[in-house]
Amino acid sequence: MNSRMSFNIGNVTIGGTAKVVVQSMTNTDTADVAASVAQCRRMVVAGAEMVRLTVPSLKEVESMRQIKSRLRAEGIDTPLIADVHFNPLVAEAMAAVVEKVRINPGNYVDKRNFSQRDLTESEYAASVERMALRAKPLFDICKQYGTAVRLGINHGSLCDRIVSRYGNTPEAMVQSALEWLDICERYDFHKLVISMKSSNVQTMMAATILLKEEMEKRGCSYPLHLGVTEAGNGVEARVKSAAGIGALLLMGVGDTVRVSLTEPPENETPFAHKLLQAVGMLSPSNCVVRDNTLYFEDEESDEMLWLAKAAAMSGYAYYHHHIKDVSLKNSCVDEGKIRDMEATILQACRIRMSKTEFISCPSCGRTQYDIQTVLSEVKARFSGYPGLKIGVMGCIVNGPGEMADADFGIVGASNGLVCVYEGKKRLTPAIGLEEAMACLQKLIDELPS
Repeated sequence: MNSRMSFNIGNVTIGGTAKVVVQSMTNTDTADVAASVAQCRRMVVAGAEMVRLTVPSLKEVESMRQIKSRLRAEGIDTPLIADVHFNPLVAEAMAAVVEKVRINPGNYVDKRNFSQRDLTESEYAASVERMALRAKPLFDICKQYGTAVRLGINHGSLCDRIVSRYGNTPEAMVQSALEWLDICERYDFHKLVISMKSSNVQTMMAATILLKEEMEKRGCSYPLHLGVTEAGNGVEARVKSAAGIGALLLMGVGDTVRVSLTEPPENETPFAHKLLQAVGMLSPSNCVVRDNTLYFEDEESDEMLWLAKAAAMSGYAYYHHHIKDVSLKNSCVDEGKIRDMEATILQACRIRMSKTEFISCPSCGRTQYDIQTVLSEVKARFSGYPGLKIGVMGCIVNGPGEMADADFGIVGASNGLVCVYEGKKRLTPAIGLEEAMACLQKLIDELPS
């Protein structure tokens, strides 16, 4: 086993033997400095140990300077992370301002248009070389300022070049990460965190474990950030997050975590800390499997803590034993809630789909409609379709990709408008929410019975 790398991001140590760090992300318009500062403050009070903000363009760079300055003036020294997608110049500018920059390799240089790109070996190598040269200024600036970088590999936004060669698979996610790991090491940059995120718990876990194994083969072990992206809201989202993140933590994998909820951001960190507490109370010996069924008996009276324990152990049991069922016992919890929890866990792990699957992002400053209210309305209206997958996404950045395996979905456009999708195909221009809901209803009504 290789020693695990550790380093500081601002005043927080990650990796190595350091404790797991909990982070979250704002959903305010970053250009609204006062609102963003207020939300950062609430998130820190709620337990966020790092805070991420979206920086969609160069015009928000000055806003980020002001946000950081105001927070520091208040005595809040929580490390800030700039979330950058399409524009390398934004990442380079932010590297001189914040403690960490998160880039998405799938749309930072290459793009995903859902088209097949069959490249020769030389064409493929040339594409990677162009990417490396374009990334060099970022790593030079990060080294100058001591800024960390997170490579945020998202299952839904892998570039066409990668998907065309490796498929839309955990292996493709790992190959994307390894390409960038090579680039970082080429430029002698090592203040690196990597995440392998998906709305599918199985995919997220498989990709993370495979990357860990590949790094160990190379003799390196960079810190890993864990999260189930587009998890949604309510109990379902917490179960899905606990099943993926908790299972990996039980395997000793993971250095920072985020529970992504389509709720106010300050709701994320309390459950994340609850999940860390739950994992600390579990061990592999709690995993009792007979006849492909996990039997988990626990007398925990704190329902959220019990939920976290049960879901984490179920994710662990699924990964190691490919369970087909879950049997929970807890005399402190109503029997009806226990049965519902079993069904929710089985759905989260995609073992048995007994109700509609909702894929919904937590939103950020790029979202220009009330996604929390819309998700609640969509769930209330369309929950009774077992096996159907519906996406409710904030914007175009990861929306169409992360919900690509959904049957239908809503993706935010601008100024309160959204587009309706069928799989990867956009069906409508930007339209109002009432029209979008009617369109979804019509599409679902036309499905074969």
